[in-house]
Amino acid sequence: MLAAAIMKVTSIRYTDMSEKRNQIVSTATRLFGLYGYHSVGIDWVISEAHVTKTTMYRHFPLKTDLIVEVLEQRARACAASLDEVLAQAGSPLERMQKVFEWHRDWFNAEDFSGCMFAHAAAEFPSKGYPIHAAAAAQKAGLTERIESILCEMIDPGEASALAPVFMMLLDGATLSAQIAGRKSAATEAWSVAREMILARSRPAVTPSSIASAPAS
Repeated sequence: MLAAAIMKVTSIRYTDMSEKRNQIVSTATRLFGLYGYHSVGIDWVISEAHVTKTTMYRHFPLKTDLIVEVLEQRARACAASLDEVLAQAGSPLERMQKVFEWHRDWFNAEDFSGCMFAHAAAEFPSKGYPIHAAAAAQKAGLTERIESILCEMIDPGEASALAPVFMMLLDGATLSAQIAGRKSAATEAWSVAREMILARSRPAVTPSSIASAPAS
């Protein structure tokens, strides 16, 4: 369900994108997600997207341009999907729990194959490279969102320090789900995160108000 929601947002035809461009990006997203970035050549994308080379190179002169577009669209789609989930929560604690539940649902999606952003950063490790920068921007955006929620519960300074730790929990859970098949990894990560919040929380946040771990 989550994967379908993300793909639904990804498939939105933005006003500045032609149908063929969307077709290319949608196909590349699927192939890169399944097989990686280096393994998938431009000719493979052209064949699967049913476009000509002329069309491909008119929209994306370089493979780098295509990968960056895929990552940026994927980032927008994930953010929009998470927005929908967070809108269902009330308190900051509930919203934070929803972040972990969003990952839990993603891990349990039939087509889950790990994090496209982490894979991109690993395949293109140079921090100055556009692909690495696009992957890093998504991680930074999610970290900022986590920090903003934490700021409603704990001291801003502690929230700033804790947000990257929560990202490490989520990234570690993602790897655990992908490599070891631990679909409960997000649930376990939330249990740790919840205790961290409780240890640093303001008086208004009591043990009874801390949301319990999401069901795996």
